[in-house]
Amino acid sequence: MINKLIEKYSGFITRRPFIVLVLVVLITVFSIQMAGTIQTKKTEMRDFLPKDVEAIGTLFAVEDEFGSTNIVYLVVEVDPQYTGSDEVPDVRDPRAIRYMNQLSDLALHTQDVLEVTSPASVLKSINDGRLLESRRDIQEITYKNGLLDSYVSKDYALALVKVKTTDDVDLENLERELDKIIAQVPEPPGIKTSLGGSVMESRVMEESIGPDMARTSLYSLVGILAIILLLFRSIKYGFTPMTTIIFGSIWAMGYVGLIGMGLTSQTSGVLSMIMGIGIDFGIQVVTRYRLELPGKSPEEAMAVSLNNVMIPMSTTTLAALIGFGAMSLGKLTFLADMGTIMGYGVVASMLAAITIVPALIVIFDKFNIKTMYEKLTNRLEV
Repeated sequence: MINKLIEKYSGFITRRPFIVLVLVVLITVFSIQMAGTIQTKKTEMRDFLPKDVEAIGTLFAVEDEFGSTNIVYLVVEVDPQYTGSDEVPDVRDPRAIRYMNQLSDLALHTQDVLEVTSPASVLKSINDGRLLESRRDIQEITYKNGLLDSYVSKDYALALVKVKTTDDVDLENLERELDKIIAQVPEPPGIKTSLGGSVMESRVMEESIGPDMARTSLYSLVGILAIILLLFRSIKYGFTPMTTIIFGSIWAMGYVGLIGMGLTSQTSGVLSMIMGIGIDFGIQVVTRYRLELPGKSPEEAMAVSLNNVMIPMSTTTLAALIGFGAMSLGKLTFLADMGTIMGYGVVASMLAAITIVPALIVIFDKFNIKTMYEKLTNRLEV
């Protein structure tokens, strides 16, 4: 029964390669549109933790009931440019304190910000809500108690303005607004300010996912192509297996976008893994076809090839799905997402290998493209 279905499928692919090619193009166009909707998701610590552990479950319950917060730092640093100038010598200078107070006031009115604390707010709490205007007074308070120890470095070259935000903060908007504040408030001479904190690290990771995926995917494609060309010593038979991972990767990412799964920094590298695994399917089809081709027409050779590789390829795909599915059995939840996407990629690569690869090979070998082009050119000239 299975063999008959495979034979019918092989016959359809080899007899109707152009129809298959059109269907593949339509599916690919749709997949590209869906892949464009993929969103990068912020990774939180709770995404790595198992929910069935009692202590972790309690933590999640507390966060769900009372909420959780994030901390963003405005890092104010002494950065003198000229020796012997009137620049701020350290962050205890009244000019630096007033500057941090301005940053704090503006940051407090930013969306999703709950609280802002800084050396200025600590000094105001000690001095009845007023800033100290004398550097000596600020130094004396600094020496007398340790209230500023968590805000000012030991060498007084760096100070922190701590911005506490809601757990569901819009990182892109927060970064944009805080950058505006830093740009708007004039810095005292010898002072520079930058953003920091784990929340900003998450933002940087989100921004890096797309470029990193493009870079690693390109390296993978180039490396695999070099090996394939060396193996087959043929441009035609070298590039044809590459369509397996090209179309397979597009289809897999299209499906990820279709179901709204999204990508995180931990799953952004799966595309290269999919390529490394999926190329095997294309190699199997092309290698078997070249063995069967002597003495046969392209259609016959491809039909025999598909009849012989379909079951082994299906078995390989099933084994890979079992392996990737097992990743979801562990307690680290992000491994499940990685295994799921890789499973999509393997299935998509296998489907590409039994559709686009045989269709292209039959078209290239049955129809002499160069001759067809010359005939078309001659007709147009007439």
